[in-house]
Amino acid sequence: MFLSAKIGKGYVVTCAMISAMLIVVILCFLAANSWQAFSQVGLGLFGWTWNPPKGQFGMLPMIYGSLAVTVIALGIAFPLGIATAVFTSEMLSATVRVYAKSFLELLAGIPSIVYGLMGVAFLSVFVQDVFVLLSGRTILTGGILLSIMILPTVITLCDDAMHHIPMSYREAARGLGLYKYEVVKDVVLPAAKMDILGALLLALGRVLGETMAVMLVIGSLDKIPTPFWNVLAPGQTITSKLGREMAEAAFGSLHFEAMIAMALILLFFVLTLTVVSLTYFYNPEGRLYE
Repeated sequence: MFLSAKIGKGYVVTCAMISAMLIVVILCFLAANSWQAFSQVGLGLFGWTWNPPKGQFGMLPMIYGSLAVTVIALGIAFPLGIATAVFTSEMLSATVRVYAKSFLELLAGIPSIVYGLMGVAFLSVFVQDVFVLLSGRTILTGGILLSIMILPTVITLCDDAMHHIPMSYREAARGLGLYKYEVVKDVVLPAAKMDILGALLLALGRVLGETMAVMLVIGSLDKIPTPFWNVLAPGQTITSKLGREMAEAAFGSLHFEAMIAMALILLFFVLTLTVVSLTYFYNPEGRLYE
């Protein structure tokens, strides 16, 4: 038994070290292949205009697009996901819950290109008709499509978080005279809040890294809308820009290195969120905050 524990610990530590080394290698690769862009363009990388023939590589429109679709997607998916998870965890019978979770997990496994094609065929047309637009390929369409894509993941993880709260918590709360909705609001959700936040971070990573589905529905305009809250305008995210234009950039050119710099910024943003979440979730002794 002791030997098995040591083998298991060694395996986990080895995997963690390999993962950390891979992250360092990726960061070094991106930094080495974007150095020319940072040295020659400098703060111009954070400009408003992207025009490679004129040597303009402003990334702010893409950064804005990534943040906009992220806010829209999480703003739709997270409240709806938590409400649905409360229903599946606290109100459905055990048998029905199993079937519901199986269906949701199947939805989570659908390839993103399928969601993208459905977004082009139906969602973009719906947005175009509802808001009377010339084209339904907008930032709003991208955010709505991403919310649909991450919703099964959010529901499943939040459902698991609430379902794993011991039944004794609920029984004690009911014994104090709390109604069922009060048990959920005052006992179950606070007890599961850390796992729910973990689901939020996982969904956030999915949103930031999604490429193909967003690329099909968001449009291809390298410009921040006027006014900036006009999400009914077409736009770009960092990932959609990389997916569209990477093959057009000559290897080793300033254009190519600017694209790599964009990828480095995206990776840095994701790593920053990861570090912040770990700092929030764990104390220095490695135990979860209560």
